Amino acid sequence: MIATIRSELIKAVTVRSVPALAAAAPVAAVLLAAVFVLSLPVTQGRTVTEVPPPDVVGAALVGVDVAAVVLVVLGALIAGSEYPTGTIAPTFLLTPHRERVILAKAAVVVGIAVLVAITAATLCVAVGQAALLLAGLDLTPIDVRLLAGTAAGPVVYAVAGLAVAVTTRSTGGGVAGALALLLLPGVVGWVDALAVLAPLMPSAAVHGLAGVSTPGTAEHLAAAPAALLLVGWLTGPVGFAAWRAATRDA
Repeated sequence: MIATIRSELIKAVTVRSVPALAAAAPVAAVLLAAVFVLSLPVTQGRTVTEVPPPDVVGAALVGVDVAAVVLVVLGALIAGSEYPTGTIAPTFLLTPHRERVILAKAAVVVGIAVLVAITAATLCVAVGQAALLLAGLDLTPIDVRLLAGTAAGPVVYAVAGLAVAVTTRSTGGGVAGALALLLLPGVVGWVDALAVLAPLMPSAAVHGLAGVSTPGTAEHLAAAPAALLLVGWLTGPVGFAAWRAATRDA
């Protein structure tokens, strides 16, 4: 299995667009973080000096959302790019247990996504702290739980991109499916009849881990259930994709 993971990692990093996407995600996150901090007078009607320091950092951390979108593309690309070119066939010939190939691809996506997401979240926190300093305020203590929980989101959606790409045999399908999952909580929140689904969404797991969900709301989860749900969203789609790859022709 280690050899398969190494092989998939080499394939991923030698595709020019994969390192480019990995590098672009933190940059995009920083830019969006700056936009959110600068727009506080518009979005909240208060300047940085009037907003509680933790909320300034929290606003900056919204920049991680754009990193999630970039990582969706990265995950789908790593999984789906071999299907239209036909190179997935020799890959499966070299590794007859196809599920191992999918699991190796998932391991590569998770590894890259974790590094990129932590980098993006850390840089977004730095943007928030810099805004406080520029406003003449003291730095606020770093909330490690908030940082880690926020960074978990892009990893989940990158894995979703991979799983859907394998299932549909298409990079575009992977991107579309994962972005739909990213947007689904908003739809659930608008439709009262779907409120029962709110605590099952990946966003509920991320918000619960980060400690930002509000008690009494439909999506609220404590840290332990949120962690279990997160594990389910990481392993479930990959398991299904591996099963689909193993039970049909390449």
